[in-house]
Amino acid sequence: MRRSIGSDALKLTISKLITMAIALVNAMLLSRFRTLEEYGTYSQLLLIINLATTFFMLGLPNSINYFLAREDTKEGKQKFLSVYYSLSTILSIITGLILVISAPILIRYFDNPLLRNYVYFLAVFPWTKIIMSSIEHVLIIYNKTKYVMIYKIANSLALLLIIILVQALKMTFPIYILFYLIVESIFAILVYVLVRNFTQRLSLSLDRKLVGNILKFSIPIGLATMVGRLSIELDKIVIGRFFTTEELAIYTNAARELPVAIISSALTAVLMPHLVRLLKENKNKSAVELWAHSIILSYILISLVAFGVLTYAPEVMTLLYSSKYISGSSVFRIYTLVLLLRVTYFGMILNSKGKTKFIFYSSLLSLILNLVLNYSFYKLFGFIGPAIATLLSIAIVQFAQLIATSKIVNITIKSIFPWKELAKITLINVVFSIAFFNLKNIVNLENIFGNVGESLVMGLIWGILYIGIMYKKIRISWNYLNSPH
Repeated sequence: MRRSIGSDALKLTISKLITMAIALVNAMLLSRFRTLEEYGTYSQLLLIINLATTFFMLGLPNSINYFLAREDTKEGKQKFLSVYYSLSTILSIITGLILVISAPILIRYFDNPLLRNYVYFLAVFPWTKIIMSSIEHVLIIYNKTKYVMIYKIANSLALLLIIILVQALKMTFPIYILFYLIVESIFAILVYVLVRNFTQRLSLSLDRKLVGNILKFSIPIGLATMVGRLSIELDKIVIGRFFTTEELAIYTNAARELPVAIISSALTAVLMPHLVRLLKENKNKSAVELWAHSIILSYILISLVAFGVLTYAPEVMTLLYSSKYISGSSVFRIYTLVLLLRVTYFGMILNSKGKTKFIFYSSLLSLILNLVLNYSFYKLFGFIGPAIATLLSIAIVQFAQLIATSKIVNITIKSIFPWKELAKITLINVVFSIAFFNLKNIVNLENIFGNVGESLVMGLIWGILYIGIMYKKIRISWNYLNSPH
């Protein structure tokens, strides 16, 4: 495979940066334009559907990386994709029906009668999420990274446009939800069109043997993903139950991860096929070294943002969502620490080796731990308790996956992960954080730029100095990722 991991990852990262930035702008605008009750209702709808689609998707998108990358013939690829989209479409219809039937229970749980007005959204939106989740994987395998960029950016811009349109014409919140669903439905249909154009054939097919193989591979990952998603969303489920819709709106924005983990997710997406090949050829050390350089590169960039936001959390919250959300700053800081755990997909090598059962078992352990900690920490710490529980449970499951990875590839835990490099990078960030936190109080540029502006200026100076120090490390890892493997 002569394709450049670094170049493909850069293209994907650029598209993700743009789309995530637009998504952040969408959240900023909705936070300002809609009431806390409306934004809380919107958050509840997405929470319900995200959990449902994660469960009923059965890990199918992960099967694309595994099966499509291993197929050598055009006919084999066509057959797999026909079965994949037939199966995923059926599952998405089932998901919608179940949510419609469950609507009365959901309304009682969240104690929000407004959800009754959006049952149609619960019926259709899962289909759009399930189908759209596949396109990135397919286009990367077909070496069509440019189309991923175009698709994702166009989708994000369309969603931004309807927010602006609804606000400009002073339309109601229900109209916005309807337009949102229409736009996502158009882009879901476009997925079928794009895949058919690239493969020249896409038909209704449910080959029993292939369906069995796909489910055998994907269900353990799907269960692990479901458990992982439930573990991540558990804090919002607890907040939604014990706090008001308005407080859930505040918590949702505070718990929203900033669009920097896309760096690691983009690297993961293009790295996975290479790791599958290297591990298949028993080149374990080469696979681990390749993985390590991707981790170092993503951590350098992610930690810069994480420590900057941690230092100036109240100002960042005000800038992003307005002052009415600033009471969630403590939760926001805790979720900023979660960003440091998003440096890579810790189950990547386990996934590439087909060891998907352990991914599920470790995620299940995380969920059980999170269930206990969420309620306990809610009782102990109140509003921030569930956020602390989420941070701890994620950290524990990731370390468990590293231990399992070291045993499977027969490489020590000390060598399986670039501990020393990450420790050095963390230390540099801690020094910068302490220095710039105190510098903000000493220099006092607030009278010139305002409180938020002062933090932005400080952050810019911090970033320039940091990148200068890290430039050599960035270049080494970047060159390694772009070299033939």
